[in-house]
Amino acid sequence: MTEDRTITIGACVFGGRYVVTFEPRSIAWPSLEFRTFGEARACADARHAAHGWPVIDKTEGSE
Repeated sequence: MTEDRTITIGACVFGGRYVVTFEPRSIAWPSLEFRTFGEARACADARHAAHGWPVIDKTEGSE
């Protein structure tokens, strides 16, 4: 059975940080928060490489 998941990078609601979420959300895949866009993107890219899930960048790549 394969999972249809996506990885989303978004701006954190509490200023200057970035959050990586895995959709659909589950306890097994919690959201992760990062200080910089580069750290968030590296995490998302690593999960994409490991699982093949598409990455959706809702930040438009800005830091």
